[in-house]
Amino acid sequence: MTRSAFLEKLEKELKQYKVPDVREIIEEYEQHFAFKMEDGFTEEEIAGKLGNPQEIAAQFDTAISGDKRGTNRTIAVIGLFISCIAALLFFILLLAWGIVLGTFSISSVVVAFSLIAEVNPGSLIPFMPYTSAVTFGIAIAALAILSAIGCIWFAAFLRQLTRVYGRFHHNTMAAATGKPILPSVAAYPNFQAKVKRRLRRVALISISIFAVFFILGIILSILSAGSLGFWHAWGWFGYMR
Repeated sequence: MTRSAFLEKLEKELKQYKVPDVREIIEEYEQHFAFKMEDGFTEEEIAGKLGNPQEIAAQFDTAISGDKRGTNRTIAVIGLFISCIAALLFFILLLAWGIVLGTFSISSVVVAFSLIAEVNPGSLIPFMPYTSAVTFGIAIAALAILSAIGCIWFAAFLRQLTRVYGRFHHNTMAAATGKPILPSVAAYPNFQAKVKRRLRRVALISISIFAVFFILGIILSILSAGSLGFWHAWGWFGYMR
């Protein structure tokens, strides 16, 4: 079944059951199709995994007795409260990692600029000939771009995880109270195909530049210092050969 056929049938069934907010439900399923198609699934495969539109619509009309609904709701609230505490700690850890990743990216930019522009605030960067400094600077600049792409992906991933947990929260309460259950949300971020290709291309170029110039920097440093341990020859660790 194609996407349009599935959505048309689902909308028809929902209206027959007189389900409120039909348009909102259809939009959720449209988004689900879009995400899965970005992952390479065909319309028929997605529709097959979702199931029969009539059965999906029927669940919106399922009634739960008042006593059982109240009991289920209480259990769901307690369970969600516990999961919220765990989720909060998890998201705090993820946010901390995002801050570390962002700090690393900014630091790489500063170091690359300092090496290329021969700026050494506080003498934090050890001595090296300018040719080595420029070469390493280009390598670190490429690393900064790569880490920036990582920051973009991680921010999108964190946002998507928030949506996943929000959907889990909604569906848990919906199952306990007899309300509509919406389709699950993919955990990984879905960029537009064009954006995804560009990010992948820039990442691959950055990795290549970093690898080439980092190795070249080591070779130039060895030749310039006349020693495999060029860091010792230049007294980086307080040791002079």
